[in-house]
Amino acid sequence: MSDYKVIHRKQDLEMKISSLYHQAQLAIGLIDTSSREDLVSTLDWYVENMNFCLHLITTQDRAEEMDLQDRYPDVTFILFKTAQTTGEYINALSDECYTTYFLVLRTDTLLIEYQGQELMKAMGEKNHPALITPVMLSSQLEVIPTIRAPHLSGKDFDPLSFSPTVSEATWEENLYPIMGLGLYDRALFQRLRVYDSLITGEFFQMADFGIRCYLLGYNILTTRNIVIQFPQKMSLVEDRSASEGINRFYTKAMSVRRIAGKNVVEKWKPYVDKPLLNEEVKKKQVIMQKTDFFSLMDKWKVKEE
Repeated sequence: MSDYKVIHRKQDLEMKISSLYHQAQLAIGLIDTSSREDLVSTLDWYVENMNFCLHLITTQDRAEEMDLQDRYPDVTFILFKTAQTTGEYINALSDECYTTYFLVLRTDTLLIEYQGQELMKAMGEKNHPALITPVMLSSQLEVIPTIRAPHLSGKDFDPLSFSPTVSEATWEENLYPIMGLGLYDRALFQRLRVYDSLITGEFFQMADFGIRCYLLGYNILTTRNIVIQFPQKMSLVEDRSASEGINRFYTKAMSVRRIAGKNVVEKWKPYVDKPLLNEEVKKKQVIMQKTDFFSLMDKWKVKEE
């Protein structure tokens, strides 16, 4: 577990009956990824326009240097000693927000559209998605290709990329959340065992969680009911290079094949984490898994056609 501390907003500290806080529906978590000026303008905007149990995830040094706690008494701060992975930031938010849902955004983005009623309606349905991800726009207001489809190049995970449909009525399946951004069901996120902190690369960390959702019978949807813009980026480039924990990703994603309605464990060479395979995949995952990655690829190809 990462070492962080939480400084609760003034409103929460004044609540003497803690159950009132637990009944809140939505928390917003902003991951600090911008300049000081952008951070201040972003916090100012959210405090004024969308102060739903607002959380800022940043470092202790940054908060102290900018005197953020005194400047923003209505914000809860999750302060890490050092920079961590995106997944660890989101895991901490899910542990500390105590709300039914939480929305993960970044301080270098602008929230262009948020249709809360439609989003909460979708998340309230019986077979709701584990996560709803936003449509993302570049600095030129062009739609960024953020829909990912399962695909392999030989033995390597190499997802295909598409631009989302911008029709309000369209909800599209997405394999995993880019940068972890989106609206989460907090209880389901924790039941799905959150992000794997032993996978350090953001690309594989996000893909690990997304594929896990599908293997266990859930999905991820992208909709223009949430739209964000990167005002300083023309495009987004994922770093898909190998990183620490890559064998964990492949072992969980590829080691179980569903054959004639039964799950069978097969090593996905050369990417094998033997302890994980023996302790986690063979003893737990093989029992719980509803489908396999290869069936997902077949399903997505049918949809594309």
